Amino acid sequence: MVESAVLVLFAAMLVGGVIAGVPLLALLALGLLLFCAYAVYRGHGIREIARMVLQGPRTAIPVLGMFVLIGALTASWRASGTIPAITCWSVQMVNPRTLVIASFLLCAAMSMLTGSSFAAAATVGVICVAIAGAMRADMALVGGAVLSGSFVGDRCSPLSSTANLVATLTHTHVFDNVRRMIRIGAIPFALSCVVYVTLGVSSGGTGMAPSFRGSFAASFDLSWVTILPTLVVLTLSLARVNVTRTLLASLGCALAICTLVQHMPLEQIPNMLVFGYHSQNLAIARMVNGGGIASMIDIILIVAMASTYAGIFEGTGLLLGLTEFVNRVARGATPFASVLVTSIVTCAVACDQVVALMLTAQLCADTERGGSALALDLENSAAIIPAVIPWSTSCIGIIAFVGMPLTSVAFNCLCYLIPLWTLAVSVYQHRHPAFVHGRCGRLLGLDARDDARDDASG
Repeated sequence: MVESAVLVLFAAMLVGGVIAGVPLLALLALGLLLFCAYAVYRGHGIREIARMVLQGPRTAIPVLGMFVLIGALTASWRASGTIPAITCWSVQMVNPRTLVIASFLLCAAMSMLTGSSFAAAATVGVICVAIAGAMRADMALVGGAVLSGSFVGDRCSPLSSTANLVATLTHTHVFDNVRRMIRIGAIPFALSCVVYVTLGVSSGGTGMAPSFRGSFAASFDLSWVTILPTLVVLTLSLARVNVTRTLLASLGCALAICTLVQHMPLEQIPNMLVFGYHSQNLAIARMVNGGGIASMIDIILIVAMASTYAGIFEGTGLLLGLTEFVNRVARGATPFASVLVTSIVTCAVACDQVVALMLTAQLCADTERGGSALALDLENSAAIIPAVIPWSTSCIGIIAFVGMPLTSVAFNCLCYLIPLWTLAVSVYQHRHPAFVHGRCGRLLGLDARDDARDDASG
C-alpha cells in the first residue's frame, strides 16, 4: 500500500511539474528525495541509502562519457563544414513530389550518422521544413517525416546515446543490438517509405526549393574532403570498431579539417568543443549553430540523476509489486506486450526518453530470458515511443526547434509502425516458438535468444 502511494505521488509530481513548467532535473531530484524517504521508512540507514544512490551512476559512467564525446563530435562536424556540405547535397534531391520521402530518408541518414534525433532535426530537419515552407507544402506531413527519420538513428545507430544506454542497461553489445534492430525494423521502414511516397505525391507543394550553397560557401570550404568525418564513422562502424574509438577517430578527422581546410585558429578549438559552434553568418546560424559538450550537460545530469533510482528500487524492493504485475502480463500475453505497456506508461509519466528507458528496463528485467531479447524490446518500445507523445522532451523539443506544427506527431509513421509490427511478430512467435529458428525469423534478426518457450516458467 505504501509502495503504491509512493509511486502514485511520484507520477503525480512528474505530471504536475511538467504542466507547471518545472525543469525535469528538479523533478527527478525531488523524486530521489521521495525514494530516499521511503528507504528510511523501510529501516535503511543513511550509509546504506548513500550506497544505493551511488550504485546506479557508477554503472552509467561509460554512457556519460559517450555523451561528452558525442557533444564534441557534433560541434566539430559543424565547424569542419561536414554538416553544411551534406545539407547542400541534400537540397539537390528535393522537388515538390519527393519532398516528404526525401525529408524522411535524409533525416534517417543524418540520424544514423550522428546517432541523435536532435542532431538530425537541427540540421537536415530544419532545412526540410524550410524547403516545405518555400514550396507551400503540407507542413504537418513534412514534420511527421522529419520526426520519423530523426528517430531512426536513436534506435539503431551505433553512435546513438540511446542505443549505448540500452546496451549498458541490458549488458549486451551495441553492434549486435544494432544488427538486430535494423533487421526487425526493415519492414516498418519500408512501409513508412510507401506511406510517405503516396502522401507526398498527393500533397506536394508547387514552389521551388531554395539554394543554400551560396550562404554556406561564404563561411565554409565545401569541397569533398569535408565528408571524410562521416566516412570514418561509416567505415569503422561497418568494421565493428569500438564505438569510443570510432567517435575519437571521426573527431580527430573533423578537427584536422577545421584547422587545415576551414582555417579555424587552434586557440578557438577548445571553446568550440565545449560550447559548440557559432557562425557569424546570420543567414546560416540557425542551421549550423550548436553542439558542444555543454549542450549535453542537461542529458548527462538527467541520466546521472535517474540512474540513482535503480539502486534504491533494487535495495528497497519498491518495484517488486509492479514487477510481478509486468511478469503476469508477460505470461498471459507476450514478453514484448508487457514491455510495450510498461514503456507507454513510463514514457507518458516520465516525459523523457532516458528516464523511460531506465524505468522500463528496471521493471521488465525478468520478462525476457536474456539481455539481448530485452534490448530488442526496449529499442522497439521505450526508445521511440517518446517521439509520439507530444509532451515528452524528445518530441516537443524537436517540434519547437524545427518549427513544425504539433499535428506532425500524427504523421510520425515509423514510430507507430515499429511497436505495432514488433507486437505482431511477438504474438506470432509466442504461438509458434520455433519461428525464431527458421529462415524468416533469422531474416528478422531473431535467434535462439528470443525463444519464448521457457518464459512461462521463468
